[in-house]
Formats: sequence, C-alpha cells, structure tokens
Amino acid sequence: MNTRRTVLVASLGAAFGGWVGAWAQAPSGATEESLRGTIRQYVDAWNRHDVQAWAGMLTDDIWYTEATDYYQRMKGREAVIGFFKDVVMTTDLLWEIQKIRVMPDGTATVVLRHVSLIPPKVDGKYKSTFESVPSLSRWRHENGAWHMFFFTSHKGTALDAMKKDGVE
Repeated sequence: MNTRRTVLVASLGAAFGGWVGAWAQAPSGATEESLRGTIRQYVDAWNRHDVQAWAGMLTDDIWYTEATDYYQRMKGREAVIGFFKDVVMTTDLLWEIQKIRVMPDGTATVVLRHVSLIPPKVDGKYKSTFESVPSLSRWRHENGAWHMFFFTSHKGTALDAMKKDGVE
C-alpha cells in the first residue's frame, strides 16, 4: 500500500510540476523590447568607452569566453572588467541581433553577430575588424533591469548553447 501511495504522490508531483512550469511567467519588464533597449545601451556604453557604464550591465557571476583564446575563460565581474577594461577603452563594437529567446525564469538568450572594430578609421573604414558569428549572450532580469551573465564569441560554445537554449 505504501508503495502505491509513493508512486501516486510522485506521479502527481511530476504532473503538477509540469503545469507550474508551463504557467510560469517572466518578471514584469522582462520583455524582448526592454532587452533590445538594454543591448543598445551596452553597445553605446562600449562605443563611448565608458567602462563604468559597460561594467554596470554585467552580473557579479558573469562567465565570459572569447573566440581568440577559448581557454581564456573569465569568471566573475572583476575578472572580466580587469581583462576587458583596455579593450573597451580602445575599440568599438557592433552587435547585430539575430535571435532572442526570453525564458519564463527571467533570463534570455541572444544570438548575435559580434564585430570588434579597431580604430583608427582611415577613409571611413576601421584599421581592422574581427567578426564572430554566431556569438551568444545570456541575460538575467534582476532588480528591474537586464544584466549579462554569460557571453561567448567562440563558435563551438555558442552553437552548443544555442542548441541547449532552443534557439538554433
């Protein structure tokens, strides 16, 4: 009898858990439109070379991986700022959003074309550029605003994350 009750309770719990997940909603303000606005602010802060504004859009637990050195994974806001401070101050950035998926838990996955632009400009063109397609960023809506908690310009890592997050 106890075995049947245990199986019944476990079955009901699993079924109810599925319903709750289906009805879960992202926090108020965690919309695709607001995320697009935040991404514009992120790129604008980078292109103004405003390290403080750019860093304010990162979470404390951010994980950042670059295509140029896959093994140079930075974990934590201070590590990312320390590594990228000079890059933010000396380069420009272009992000073209290809896909966005806002999740019910208040996170979002953004697939993008990432282009690093290295000044100076000569005849309207940058000295050099570095393009990474696809790149992927993940954002978390907390305290009423979006903050980036993951970024990779490494193609293999981005493709794996896209598959995991259902944005292939």
